[in-house]
Amino acid sequence: MLKIRLMRIGTKKRPFYRVVVVDERAKRTGGYIELLGTYNPLTEPKDIKLKQDRIDHWTKQGAQMSDGFLRIIGKAPKRPPRKPKKEKTAEQPATEVPAAEEPKTEETKVTEQPTQTPETVTEPLNNEKGSVQNKKNEGSA
Repeated sequence: MLKIRLMRIGTKKRPFYRVVVVDERAKRTGGYIELLGTYNPLTEPKDIKLKQDRIDHWTKQGAQMSDGFLRIIGKAPKRPPRKPKKEKTAEQPATEVPAAEEPKTEETKVTEQPTQTPETVTEPLNNEKGSVQNKKNEGSA
């Protein structure tokens, strides 16, 4: 499938684009079929030079216009509005309270497990090590 898209040829931090017809599988800066115009976003107002008759020809041949190309000609679809940001003051206390409760529940599990049968000798040792690490982490935090 053919696409009409922008091909960047500018240097670092100095963008300059060619409007080209390419196969959609080609690289951004790879070979192109035909040069249709140029776009310089650094000038004021932005410099856009297009061969409109050739663009019409390629769209009749089935070439699809890319989002970047549609954006510079002003026909890009509207983006949906962004979701409003949540307040940070309400989130911070809510996240700290469960974090403080989690180590307490782990410690109670450790105290319950040694009362089980002597068959699971390795499990209480592993959990005790974990509880010691949790206590070290709580002290450094």
